Amino acid sequence: MASQNASIAAARAAIPQSLVRGNQQDGELRVFFSTVTNPASGGVAVGEYISWGHLPLGARVVGGFLTCSAGASSSTLNLGDAVTPARYLAASAVNAAANVAINPPATFASGAAGFEVSVVAPGLATDHSEIRSVCAGANLGANQTLTLYLLYVCNN
Repeated sequence: MASQNASIAAARAAIPQSLVRGNQQDGELRVFFSTVTNPASGGVAVGEYISWGHLPLGARVVGGFLTCSAGASSSTLNLGDAVTPARYLAASAVNAAANVAINPPATFASGAAGFEVSVVAPGLATDHSEIRSVCAGANLGANQTLTLYLLYVCNN
């Protein structure tokens, strides 16, 4: 049976040695914490989105959760960006008070090694850095509060 080097070990063993990105080894674990309260009237409707903020170039999301107070029946939110709306979380119910786990490491098993923010172009359709949630099922509840906690690795 042959031994094999994974990506970081292979980079070190290469001649010449390859550098390993900061979001793979020795990166800094950072926290993204953003809260929104839907107004009593004229709030987020089906097909509209919440912009949570932006991740820096090279960031790799490693986990987190979305908390919500009780909302409207059938409301769901996903979590992603302008390119892939459900990159980090598929549509999940936010109609009752809950903590919804964001577990991108589940995608690591497919060999994807997690998604790295490679385009920071606010307002453009190619922007990977803006974190968004698209509302589906039903409009968000009046005065519903949602908080996003994301953990990501970056070294910038």
